[in-house]
Amino acid sequence: MDKKKLFLIGLLTMSLIQVLAQTSHKDTITIDEITVTASKTPQSEGHATQKIDIIRNHEIEKMVSGNRNISEVLMYKPGASISPLSRNDANWGTYGGIGAKYSTYMLHGLPIDAFVDPMSLDLSAIERIEVQRGPASVIYPNYLSQDFAGSQSPLAGTINLVLKERIDQASTSFTTAYGSYNTLSGQFYHQGKAQNLNYYAGASYESSDYTDYGTEDSWLNMQKNPQYDKTKVFLGATWYPAESDKQKFTLFVNKTFHKGDAGRVYRGFDNEYGTLNAGYSIELDTHMTLQANMGIRNYNRSWQESNFGSIDTLKSNNGVDQIIVPLDLSLLVKHGKNNLLILGSDYQGANYSTWSDPLTGYPYYGNISKAWQAGFYVQEEIRINHFTWRAGVRYNLMKNNIDLVDGGAPGEKSKQWNSFLWGTGLKYTFNGGISLFANAGNSFLTPGLKSTGGTIRLSDKGVVGRNGQLPNPNLKPESGLGIDAGSDLSLPANFRISVRGFYLSVTDAIIDNVVSQNPSQTQSINAGKTTSKGIETEVKQTIAPHIHWFANFTLMKTEVKDAGTVPFAPEQVANLGIEFSTPYGLSINPYLNHNNGFFDSSHKAARQFFKPGTLINMNLSQALVENENHKVEAFAHFYNLTNNKYEMPWQFRNPGFSMMAGIKTTF
Repeated sequence: MDKKKLFLIGLLTMSLIQVLAQTSHKDTITIDEITVTASKTPQSEGHATQKIDIIRNHEIEKMVSGNRNISEVLMYKPGASISPLSRNDANWGTYGGIGAKYSTYMLHGLPIDAFVDPMSLDLSAIERIEVQRGPASVIYPNYLSQDFAGSQSPLAGTINLVLKERIDQASTSFTTAYGSYNTLSGQFYHQGKAQNLNYYAGASYESSDYTDYGTEDSWLNMQKNPQYDKTKVFLGATWYPAESDKQKFTLFVNKTFHKGDAGRVYRGFDNEYGTLNAGYSIELDTHMTLQANMGIRNYNRSWQESNFGSIDTLKSNNGVDQIIVPLDLSLLVKHGKNNLLILGSDYQGANYSTWSDPLTGYPYYGNISKAWQAGFYVQEEIRINHFTWRAGVRYNLMKNNIDLVDGGAPGEKSKQWNSFLWGTGLKYTFNGGISLFANAGNSFLTPGLKSTGGTIRLSDKGVVGRNGQLPNPNLKPESGLGIDAGSDLSLPANFRISVRGFYLSVTDAIIDNVVSQNPSQTQSINAGKTTSKGIETEVKQTIAPHIHWFANFTLMKTEVKDAGTVPFAPEQVANLGIEFSTPYGLSINPYLNHNNGFFDSSHKAARQFFKPGTLINMNLSQALVENENHKVEAFAHFYNLTNNKYEMPWQFRNPGFSMMAGIKTTF
């Protein structure tokens, strides 16, 4: 679709919506969302100095996820560029133009992995998603992942998947669907309440023949459809010892099994992911609340390498095992008329190892390490009438204990760092629905062991069939700075307009460069000073309870000193979406995402440019039966309507158009 057609479609859509607006409500609807992410306690979105986006459960249900990745729900938000490589691979997008690891993911306030967990968690357990844009490094820690791009920092923001707690009505649902690539899925979900216990549970299964998602002559060397099976089981509960919310216990457990192959007989994979969250909260009095949370994240991945020939043979079995335990203890003190003091401490411990069995009977470990970090933080929020001032500090201690790197003894068995972080923000709301805000904060991030130790040996560089990450044991930690400022404006006819400018810089940024396309090899390096500056604009309008639309545009300029641009960071991203429903149960939800392209590396001499262009998805649903006791709904999800088979780094490509259609029964 060329730019002229795209512009005309957008102009026609906005003109039609404006006509509908003039014939509908003329009173401004005041939306007062409640967010917990900005201050670890429920508060009005209007009090937060940071820009907060809230994606509700009913919105999530209408979005199309072609790659079965939670990150695709976020792709229509300003500042985000989402790039899942396939249904079986992680998202390598960017937030604020600075890289995928600079906006953390959280599950009910505890960090999770930005690359793995969006593939493994089930959205049925999620009440809403809160997206904080702007630095969040004071009251939230780095995530101590050693895999994929390594540790992750909330320098550019954080994404909080908020679990269900209060169950208002018991219900059970069954969903079944069938679609492209012989994809068959089924899901069960139940929620209920027994006195003061609120609970929910669910299970889902999906199998597919899928399709070749590699470019021509790709290192993936697919000779058949890459089949996969994915099973998810989860359970959640909240217990209130008394009827009030003054004291509560929460528990959530999720287990995901993901098995399949990458398009050849001996290119199988077998991944298991486990997630546990447990929490306790009590109001000590009317002014103080104590919160304690802990989690367990378990990631076990294994895959095969093969010798390609007229008859393939198995070369090796390989794997990564990782377990991370986050803890958080915080005290919230309300004082004065409307002020809030937050004091707390958090801890993470991580075990990480990689192994390979070359079928010699002598499997060996490549990397073995343990790491931990501890943080202490305090933040004050002063609220006087229409004015909010936020300021906080954090002190971190971090240590890596390394037993093996690249199959041998490390140069240093132990490395330790400490850092002092700060963050501040201002917001003023004028009469008439206008608010101005500004925020600033810094970050400190240590190299992950996958970056320092790799998943293959340095001697494997350029060797055909040795795909993976080359080690770089000389990596230095990086430090960052984030600044943003903007305004929100509410207008008649239910218009909401927002503008946000941002500046992000990272010294000694650790980025993954593509060393070779075939074999597929990357290596982490310390780049020169890396910067991203940009501006986001967004327009939303609620025409009526059943008609809502939005449009946003992000312009980003990234630079790596003495090199090129940040990998996976486009200069322009635009989104357009319409949510339309009728009293007769029909819902139509088209979404458009446009990305003008990005490079896969910061090295000007070696980098390659990729241009995703325009991606159009659509959800259609129709209630067949609906009354007080049950509902039967037919739905169809259309992904990539224009069959845009754009190429991506590492010789991946979007496979083009696909669809799923099914029935959901709720009673």
